[in-house]
Amino acid sequence: MSELENTFLRFAAYGNTATHRNTMSGKNFYKMLKECGVMDGKVVTDTDVLIAFNEVKFKGANYINYIEFLQAIKLLSRKCSKERSHEEALQAILKLMEGKKPSNLEERANEGSFPPGETP
Repeated sequence: MSELENTFLRFAAYGNTATHRNTMSGKNFYKMLKECGVMDGKVVTDTDVLIAFNEVKFKGANYINYIEFLQAIKLLSRKCSKERSHEEALQAILKLMEGKKPSNLEERANEGSFPPGETP
């Protein structure tokens, strides 16, 4: 499993029930892109993120899988490719996300404040 896929799964599982651990909600997609520095409010806005999420998910669905996630990232990379090639913009976005965890998990892991039996 790639580092990017691990990042996807960490953010997908954040605050979700066991039934949706392999799929990501729009809220978690937004959180991931904001915390990883992809959504800066200038080049990539919150509206861009919501549009990309809604374009790749199935009609009526509230979650996206990893393949749909990659499609959404490709859509967003088009917004970032004004000063560089589309492929370079895509690789830059993917690099920003690799190895990241939701901020609350990192803070709790550093504090050692997980309840018994719960780990990041």
